[in-house]
Amino acid sequence: MIPLTVVPMTTSLKAVTVYPDRARIVRQGALHLDPGIHTLVIGELPLQLNPDSLRASAQGTARARLLGVQVQRSYYKETPAEQVRQLEQQVETLQDELKKLDARVELTRQNRQVVDKLAGHTELYATAMAAGELSVDAQLALLDGLGARASQLDEVLHTLAVQRRGIERELQKLTKELEQQRSVRPRERYQANVEVEVLQPGDLTVELSYITSGAHWKPCYDLRLAEAEGQSTLELAYLAQVGQNTGESWDQVSLSLSTARPALARILPELDPWFIGPPPPPTPVRLAAMSAPAPQAKARAVHIRETVNAMDAAPQQFQAEEVTASVDSSGAAVTYGIPVPVTIPPDGSLHKVTVARFPLTPRLDFVSAPRLVPAAYRRARIANDSPYTLLPGEANLFVGDEFIGATPLDLTAPQGEIELYLGSEDRLKVERELKRQDVDKRLIGGRRHLVIGYEIKLENLLPFAASLTLHDQFPVSRHEEIKVRLESAEPKPLEASEMNLLRWEFTLQPHEKRTIRFDFAVDSPQGMEIVGIPS
Repeated sequence: MIPLTVVPMTTSLKAVTVYPDRARIVRQGALHLDPGIHTLVIGELPLQLNPDSLRASAQGTARARLLGVQVQRSYYKETPAEQVRQLEQQVETLQDELKKLDARVELTRQNRQVVDKLAGHTELYATAMAAGELSVDAQLALLDGLGARASQLDEVLHTLAVQRRGIERELQKLTKELEQQRSVRPRERYQANVEVEVLQPGDLTVELSYITSGAHWKPCYDLRLAEAEGQSTLELAYLAQVGQNTGESWDQVSLSLSTARPALARILPELDPWFIGPPPPPTPVRLAAMSAPAPQAKARAVHIRETVNAMDAAPQQFQAEEVTASVDSSGAAVTYGIPVPVTIPPDGSLHKVTVARFPLTPRLDFVSAPRLVPAAYRRARIANDSPYTLLPGEANLFVGDEFIGATPLDLTAPQGEIELYLGSEDRLKVERELKRQDVDKRLIGGRRHLVIGYEIKLENLLPFAASLTLHDQFPVSRHEEIKVRLESAEPKPLEASEMNLLRWEFTLQPHEKRTIRFDFAVDSPQGMEIVGIPS
């Protein structure tokens, strides 16, 4: 009869693959087995584990075969986590140190009280001096000695108080960490029973993998622009914010990050049409209504960005073998292998992990829409010539050592283009001013003729030539009786769209000034009120 034995087995975390909303854990352990049927008991598995996802494999010098894997709940009288036990020992040590300090403080205070009592016996000193038993010098020397002793004791009390505060802070920190560890490592855990038949004795390495909830990651970026001697370089730090509350600590594990390609829609920044027309008719008041609806808010004028969540990773990706290469792309999933071991505690907080750092070559120019903001913004257009797919995420922007803000970064595949705005440039002056608003007093055919003109002044105070794209607009009529047309523009814009958007492109040399003027006319019936134009 083949002997049947139950063998407790210790495993350690070998690798972790984090998906947007879960993680794949790989544990590994080794032991020597004799011939027979063995049930390998692997405990301390988290409750967030999906039992249906658990898989086991084995290899080694032992000739063996796996017969099956079962998962069951187990209850521990004490939390078995080694980290918890270490924290408990540290807390006990600090508590003992506090007791010793308190004893020293009490003894020092008693000595201080004795000194105070001795110094306060002034009547005895006076009696001794009157009897000739104590001279004035001797009394002064005695009082000086008592004062010096009092100062020493006060200094000791101060030192002990400082030490106590330090121990209390450390104790508070460890106690909080201990409570946290106890909460994420409940006494009830999963246990895996791996049944193995060994035909030839030897060493056997068992690998256990499973899917667990309570883990997630999202990308983020640091983009740093450096300028020196007319040359511009951009360094991109590809980072990941990883958080987990799985119930087990990831200590120095091999970490991979995986996600699906998101479906992304993007609308480029543009000026909205500038509509004018008569005021809308008043909204009729219903007697049954308690209040009138609020008017619709004005649409934003500069950017429209559409955020799309990443698709869930396909289930078959869970069992895929993860290689140590930095980038692995297959189907809809992209996987990044972190080259160094990583520690992520089960505290639910986000921890930054560096995926990669690499330089990019930016093409810099400036963009301005002075009707919205009287400033010129530095624009960088960058080709992603790295092997990395840049997933949607928040990017922190730096110019030199100065943080200038954060901006969303869209999905960018290798060889795709990134467009970023790196803040305003104060040395590139842009001023827009209303210069003309003439009403023709003559009524032709019962219609009123209004001409409005704007002037835009540009000045380059930079030590180098600046390429500038300038955007402006004139209104679009929303009424068939209101006619709007561009009267003149100097210089002529490169683009005048159907929505009356204007675009110029200039190269301003250092200290060069330039003025742009444009006029537009509005024809409307006499007596018609028009909203949307300067008053």
